[in-house]
Amino acid sequence: MRKRLLILGLLLIGVTAAAFATDFAIIVHSTNPVRATTLADLAKIFKGKTHTWPTDRNITIVLRDTDSPGMKFVIEKILGVTFEEGKAILNDPSRKITAPVVFVSSDEEVIKIVESSPGAIGVVDVYNITSGVKVIKIDDKQPFDPGYSLKGH
Repeated sequence: MRKRLLILGLLLIGVTAAAFATDFAIIVHSTNPVRATTLADLAKIFKGKTHTWPTDRNITIVLRDTDSPGMKFVIEKILGVTFEEGKAILNDPSRKITAPVVFVSSDEEVIKIVESSPGAIGVVDVYNITSGVKVIKIDDKQPFDPGYSLKGH
């Protein structure tokens, strides 16, 4: 009986871990000429230090709500700060003028906004990507490449 409970417990832990092991992609509007960025430059965008694309188009960041599964990992990884510090950076009221952040409840909403906004950049689960957006490389790596920065745990 104990052996069965142990096996069941281990299976539940494995399933739970797999449910949160998401790979994320950085997406932009399909007409955005940017094909790649570095994690450091992405952090500058998310911190509001870079607020325009090389084409001088204003950047709008589109993210899932910070309480959404996986967003803690994304915020900590991109910004290089704790989750609470990252939430404070992204919710800073002064950002509305420079690089506003739009929070939505689903990847589908992120994609919809990025598809319709040439200056938008978003983060989504790689399995939700559609042909209406473009995935950009991070540090010359695509999602699923070994060493990709936004590979979930």
